[in-house]
Formats: sequence, C-alpha cells, structure tokens
Amino acid sequence: MLETGDTLTTLFARLGLTDTEALRFLRSSPKTRPFVHPQPGQFVTAGVFEDGRIAFLHLYMEGPHDADSRRVEIRREGTIFTASVEPFVYSTTDELVSGTVGRSTAATVKALGIPEEVADQLPLVWEGANDPIARLRAGDTLRLIYEKKYADGHFVRNGRLLAIETVRGDTVDEAFLYAGARSEGFYTIDGRSASQTFMRIPLDVKDVSSEFSPLRRHPVTGVLRAHNGTDLRAPTGSRIFAAADGVVERVSYEARGYGHYVKIDHGLGRTTLYAHMSKVARGLRSGQRVEKGQVIGYVGMTGLATGPHLHYELMIDGVQINPKTADLPDTENLSPYQTAQLRALAAPLLERFEEAARAEGAISPGELKRAAALARAEELRREEEETLREEREAAEAAEAATKKSEKPEKSGEKTK
Repeated sequence: MLETGDTLTTLFARLGLTDTEALRFLRSSPKTRPFVHPQPGQFVTAGVFEDGRIAFLHLYMEGPHDADSRRVEIRREGTIFTASVEPFVYSTTDELVSGTVGRSTAATVKALGIPEEVADQLPLVWEGANDPIARLRAGDTLRLIYEKKYADGHFVRNGRLLAIETVRGDTVDEAFLYAGARSEGFYTIDGRSASQTFMRIPLDVKDVSSEFSPLRRHPVTGVLRAHNGTDLRAPTGSRIFAAADGVVERVSYEARGYGHYVKIDHGLGRTTLYAHMSKVARGLRSGQRVEKGQVIGYVGMTGLATGPHLHYELMIDGVQINPKTADLPDTENLSPYQTAQLRALAAPLLERFEEAARAEGAISPGELKRAAALARAEELRREEEETLREEREAAEAAEAATKKSEKPEKSGEKTK
C-alpha cells in the first residue's frame, strides 16, 4: 500500500527491486506515469526474479465507481517491457462479526475486532432519533457483515458495511446496504429507508386550510398573531401519524390553546407538534418511542378551534419553520422492483446472521421478528376493535338523542 511521501524510488526500495532497465522504462512510457507519481492509498503488487529484476508490476487505481477503476501493468518478456491499462474490479469476500455488546460502542468495536473504517460507517446506517446502535446496552447483541477487498490474492482494504443486526431483548433491528443507479443507502428488508425521513403532511386527508404564516388573525380570538404551523382540514376522527421516528416528549391538554396535543422529539434538534386532537391514541405516553406513520391520535377541534383540523408544527433547533417547504429528508422507500432486488441480496446475509445465532446458542432472530410481528398484529386488532366500539357507541348515543328530541312533537300531534 502506497503511503504519503512514497516515490518511484522508495517504491522500488520497499519491494526490494534492483532493476535500472525497468526504472528507465517506467519513466519514459506515458502509460506508466501513475508509477512515477504514485498516490497514497494505491495498491501495488510485483513479481520479482531472484536477482531483483521485475517480472511484472501492477498498480491499482480506484475510481469513484467500480467502472472507473483501472489497473496499470508493466510486464517483462526477456529484455522487452510492455505496458497496459485495463479496467479492474477487486475480488471481495464478506466478513461476519458477531458478539455481545460491552460497556460502550467503542469498547464493543474493540472487543469484537471491528475495523476502524467499518466502525466509521455505523453512524451512517440509522441517522436520527430511532438509532438502535445508540440504544444498545451491555449484554445485547451486535452482528454485522462487511466487505474485504483483494487484488492478485492479496488483502487490500476493508470495504463497505453490507448489513447490520442488533438484538435487544426481544427486539431485532436490521438494515441492508442497497446501491442504486444514482445513490446507495441502508434499508429495512421491506425497502424502507433506515435513516430518518419525514412526512410533510402526517394525515390521511391532505387539504391545507391555513398556511404557515408570520402573521394571521386567529379565527376564535380575533387576535392578530403569528401562525407558525400548518392547519390541515380533515373529518373528525381522521388518523394522525407520527411524521418521523422519535420519542414522545409530551402528551397534554390545553383548554384555551392546543386542546389535546402531542409533541415528539425526533433528535438532531427536530421536534413536531400535533394539536386540536379529538383524542390521543390509546396508551400513548411521554418517553414512548414511535415510528414514522404510527397513529398517535385523531383529528378533532379541542381547544381554540372553529372546526375539525390538525394544527401541525415543525421546529428545528428551537425555530418554527414551514413543514411543507423545509429542507427535510423525505425520500424513503425503494420501488417494488428495488425491494425485490434488496430481498434477494439480503437473503444470504440473513442466513449468516441466523447461523451466527445458532453457533452462539442464541434465539433465532427470525423467530424473534415473527413473534414481534404477531404481537403487533394483535395490538392493531385490539385498537381497531376499540375504535369500532367507540364509533358504534357514538352512533347509538346520537340516535338515542335524536329519538328523544322527536318525542315531544309526536305527543303534541296526538293531542291535536
């Protein structure tokens, strides 16, 4: 591996070469200029005769993409040298690391022997509040698979992180690298971005009734004041979703303001607030982790409101901004075709995670995920039953009230 300060002369010395003819050729041929001006991080291999003369030299130049990478070769045939430049791709193997988490991430990286260049990629997987790595505690499990690159059978460097799995009790989180035509990133097995993304309009119904405005007259109080939020008209009972993964900061009620409202901390200085709810989702509480798209409440007109709507606020570093125009990460899902590709790529990686769990005598990650999915399905079923029950009771109460209001008229008609 070439280092800072290396020259053609120091390269020959490091390789143990004593070949003045080769030096003259390298300095005279345009194709061999990369040898004359070597760059740190480039990899060189050599075939050397016993007397120190060159049989061949290979210099590998990596480009920004695999298609841009080149190998420069010089080869000796008797007293004749030839030079060529050809495309190349490193051969790779996938390395598995699996073990128990220590007292800190740094201690875990050291104990499991995770290479520094691979450890540096860990913060890029889950960017935002919902970062399973940040929540790992001593005794949890961390598994990852990364590339090792080889040239001419020689190890060159560690490459990309390909997959990661964390196991905390019964909770399993996984992410897999997917490289598309224009970019690459980490995704869950169902094609959802592992990093934090935002819903700009966290509702079933997307009808904006009052834009974010520095100054607006309040429809109830008549006071002229800033309206640093977006009002979204929707029928009473419409579902309100968490705009991104995060932690519930507050579940509260203001009779002369927000009514029933929820505030969520998304990390990185980002918070969202949802106001005038008819009710908050059952069981939602401060300190609870929520996922993007999770139902957190239902549209209403509690507090100071003239009609059913969601008042939605977004704050970044304490400053309220327009959620419709803010520079937020909101591209999240792979297409069905891309998701199918991801699943095919992830299948052998998932099997290696399963093999590691078996070797460690641990519970199968697949079994833990299936149990969690069943529990979540049962929770959703109960929530749906509860919603239907409440709707039925409300309808019955309305019908009873209507019948009660009609009774005096009927009795009056009989008197006539």
